[in-house]
Amino acid sequence: MDFINKLLDENYDWGDKRIDEDVYDELSAELIIDYFKKHDSEIRQMLALSWNFDNPKKVIQWIVEQPDTDKGTCLLLYWRMAPDFSKQFVNREECENTHSWYLEDYDIIQTIEQNYTAGFYRNQRYAFNPCHDSYQDGYDWTASLNPSEFKIPIPQEMFTALDGIALDVPSWEEGIPEDLQPAMDRLADLVDE
Repeated sequence: MDFINKLLDENYDWGDKRIDEDVYDELSAELIIDYFKKHDSEIRQMLALSWNFDNPKKVIQWIVEQPDTDKGTCLLLYWRMAPDFSKQFVNREECENTHSWYLEDYDIIQTIEQNYTAGFYRNQRYAFNPCHDSYQDGYDWTASLNPSEFKIPIPQEMFTALDGIALDVPSWEEGIPEDLQPAMDRLADLVDE
């Protein structure tokens, strides 16, 4: 029985097993990704709407690497990750040399841009408008952009609004699906403090 299955088993006896914060971050990401693999892309959209971006970025990276992730989900994630900051770098190497703390975000933004503009995402069901984010009281993610300061432009396609379904924002704590919360709590109980 692997670690994820043990976490999902509410009756598993952990004994004196303890983990550190780094292992917790890794396992929590694996647990969420395992959950996504068992559900359709609507769960990814719901996570995107409620995600705390301080959580492990590995989850978002996995979402944007899946061709069945909805275009609307990817566009929403893209703008919520403030892509304009990534445009101060000519390439990944410059980002790594000057702002290595930002590298995970940079990689995710680059993955979304490349996949989105290449037609990688096969489905488009969910609405998103970067100039009027209906999930954030009509916030305009593009209003404060200063393209004259960009070393690389934001692709024009990333500005195009998508029509479709607008889901209600779930009340998931930290963006974690409610039915996954007991397993996350069991994982948190294993952290050695």
